[in-house]
Amino acid sequence: MKKLKVAALMMCFVAFSFAMTSCQKAEDLIIGKWKCVNVTENGQTDTESIGMIWEFKADNTMTMGVQGYNVPGTYSIADDVLTLVMFGETTTMNIDKITKSKMVLSDPENKDNIAEFEKQ
Repeated sequence: MKKLKVAALMMCFVAFSFAMTSCQKAEDLIIGKWKCVNVTENGQTDTESIGMIWEFKADNTMTMGVQGYNVPGTYSIADDVLTLVMFGETTTMNIDKITKSKMVLSDPENKDNIAEFEKQ
C-alpha cells in the first residue's frame, strides 16, 4: 500500500511539472539570449542574419547583436505578437512557436518569411 501511495504521489508531481511547463507564457519564455540559426525570406535563406544574438530582458528592453554592435531597443508581447522598437522604428512579428530552447517568428504580412532562434 505504501508503494502505491509513493507511486501516486510521483505521478502527481510529474503531471504538475508538465502542467507548469506548458502554461508558461511567451513573456516568460522569451527572457534570455537567442541565437538566430535560420532565416528564410520568400523561400530563400538569408545568411546575413544567421548568428545574430537577440537578448530580451525582464524589463522589456532588448539588444540585437549585429556585426559586433549591440543595437538597443524595447519589446512587448500581446496575443502571440512580438513588437520591437529600435531607432524609433516599430516592427511586429508573429510568435509561431516558443519553448525553453526554440523560438520561431514570422512576418505577419508574409508567412514565408521565417526566423528561427535557439536559446543560448
